[in-house]
Amino acid sequence: MRLSRGQRTVVYLVTAAIALALAIGFWPVHANVNGEPSYACGSGFIHNRHHWAIDSQALRDQRNGNQEATGTPSEVCPSKVLNHRDYALLLGAFALVLGVPALALMQGEQDRTSRAIFASMRIRKR
Repeated sequence: MRLSRGQRTVVYLVTAAIALALAIGFWPVHANVNGEPSYACGSGFIHNRHHWAIDSQALRDQRNGNQEATGTPSEVCPSKVLNHRDYALLLGAFALVLGVPALALMQGEQDRTSRAIFASMRIRKR
């Protein structure tokens, strides 16, 4: 199946949007938490709530001089990580929801002459 120039453009754009969504989803997320100014929360797609709970217990009574720290990892990380995941899923879904129908609508007419020739040959052989 040969794609037209417009269809190739749509395929490239959808591929780029999905690649960007994957990059957003796997990008590491950092947060300011009590006792640790740059805590690694994980990424939107790969994170571990169990580690957040363990680290929250260890950091609960610690404070640093940074006033931007707003809480423990299990309080701060979920919203940051899930926001990255949601943005990535939204971008990927948006690309697919617009890209697949665009490809279908840009589909040209099929050349059916060869099928008609083969069909007429089968009819004659009988």
